[in-house]
Amino acid sequence: MNTASAITTAEVKQANRRLYDQVADHYEAIDGRRDGDLLEWIQSRLSDLAEAHGDGMLLDLGSGSGLLTRAARGIFRQTVAVDLSPGILAAAGRIADLRVAADTDMLPLADGSANVVTCFAVLHHLYDTGSLSREVARVLKVGGAFWSDHDMDAAFHRRFRWPLACYRRLRGAARRYEEAGVDARTYELAECREDGVDGGLIVRQLSAAGLEVTPEYHWFGLTPLTNRLFGLRKRSRGWAPLLRITAVKPREAAGAGRQACERGA
Repeated sequence: MNTASAITTAEVKQANRRLYDQVADHYEAIDGRRDGDLLEWIQSRLSDLAEAHGDGMLLDLGSGSGLLTRAARGIFRQTVAVDLSPGILAAAGRIADLRVAADTDMLPLADGSANVVTCFAVLHHLYDTGSLSREVARVLKVGGAFWSDHDMDAAFHRRFRWPLACYRRLRGAARRYEEAGVDARTYELAECREDGVDGGLIVRQLSAAGLEVTPEYHWFGLTPLTNRLFGLRKRSRGWAPLLRITAVKPREAAGAGRQACERGA
């Protein structure tokens, strides 16, 4: 969708809530892309994050039907699923120790609560990622990490615009949501960054919030064919569709902040 300038944050949020409330009971069937290889890969990634940043609390933003929180069972001691849609949280059942219908711009968690914050295939649903970046930095423990994955980067869309248009016409999700009764405008608003997220901007926003950010680009988890062709190899920006961001809340920054407060006192 190329009409981001003509819409508002409120409209996008309302559309996301409306869409996922509407398809809550059959979202997994509509999505249709989640296989055993993807689940195994997610579990491996979560295990690495828990080992490196602590296994206390996993906070999953835009949790939907619980792909990440289900995968985190036995890895983290506490899981919290946050989604804008109360309907999909209710339909999903006990996907986490705590399910919260809330806005990612105003998370109902205390400062320094989470060891790991995840955000899987969510950023392209957001009109503004600046507030999310600040909230992630706020709720992360010192030494904690944010992991976002499976959003298309805009540089890839610009490079492969025409092949992507053909693919979406043949196999895109829009038709499946239309068949489920979602109107075209709601779908377009909910997928406001369908043409890709600005990875560079998101990296700058997370960095400005005080996090140490590493962006990567890959193909894994799209289809069995692309998994075989490209595997887990990292690619240069523009040559792989999927943006992965890992952002760590550094211990040094927290220490410097405390010292500055003491000097100011």
